[in-house]
Amino acid sequence: MPVTQIATGRAFSYRDNIGQIGTSATSLRHPVGLARGANDVLYVANWGTESQGGARITKCVMGTQEWLADIGRPGSGDGEFLWPGGLTTDLDENLYLTDQAGSKVVIFDKEGGFIGKWGEEGSGPGQMMRPSGIVFDSEENLLISDTRNHRIQKFTKDGQFLDAFGSRGDGPGEFDLPWGLAVDGDGNIYVADWGNSRVQKLSVSGLHLQSFGEAGQDQVELNHPSDVSVDKDGDVFVADWANNRVVIYQSDGTFLVNLVGDATNLSKWAQAKVAANPDLAKARARADLEPEWRLWHPQAILVDDEYNIIIAEAQHMRVQIYQKDPDYFEAQFTL
Repeated sequence: MPVTQIATGRAFSYRDNIGQIGTSATSLRHPVGLARGANDVLYVANWGTESQGGARITKCVMGTQEWLADIGRPGSGDGEFLWPGGLTTDLDENLYLTDQAGSKVVIFDKEGGFIGKWGEEGSGPGQMMRPSGIVFDSEENLLISDTRNHRIQKFTKDGQFLDAFGSRGDGPGEFDLPWGLAVDGDGNIYVADWGNSRVQKLSVSGLHLQSFGEAGQDQVELNHPSDVSVDKDGDVFVADWANNRVVIYQSDGTFLVNLVGDATNLSKWAQAKVAANPDLAKARARADLEPEWRLWHPQAILVDDEYNIIIAEAQHMRVQIYQKDPDYFEAQFTL
């Protein structure tokens, strides 16, 4: 039976997980970015190094866990990257990935073909230092967290600079290492303000509207949030990186619930690995597996139009998936 959290007319139920630690195609390596495609396709950006490899985008089917392709490879050339910071898709399902190592955006088509790249390192308009979060706005321009420059920049799809807002600080509209980004149905922008342990909501033009959370470990507080997503109802989902959980708020900032990880089952990929290794199966039978169930440094989060809550765990090297029921009704009985 799935583990379910209930809050204010909503239910959040654990569904499944994808991934395992390893170097094979059916494994993930420090997943840090998520994007959705058509027909239940999921794209997962993996972090890597030139010496150890691992940098790639894993393309798979979310429900069946069928592996489809590895996109990209480690390096600094065409179609190569090392330290993904964020991942998104345009209306044609082309993939746009920020590479922190190269301070650039790398673009692939959905089949994995290299389309192009743009960006240069620096602090001037249109230049970037360790870009991370990336998302399209309602006009299909790209918003990018220019993390080391402590600002958000706006570009056309082909890299033409349009605008920038924010500066280093802890006041409204100021940032300290901004990371993940989201845009809601009204075009408002949400920024995971990593160093300030909060999420800021901004207008289309970058004016501060609202903040979610403050620094701490209480259930309503945040500790270096790395990503944010907003569903079509306006609920705000925050990858609370250092607190090892997801914090969910209503659109007005009211706390709803925490998700802490409930992966009591192995993914299909991990099941195959354990089945092929009797010693590993015996060791798991003797071990306390509860720490394995829980989220460990959730790096990225994405809530899709079907209310799938997709969470990339950088350290457990997997993706946990929950489902939101927006119309949950708890039956009342009269005895």
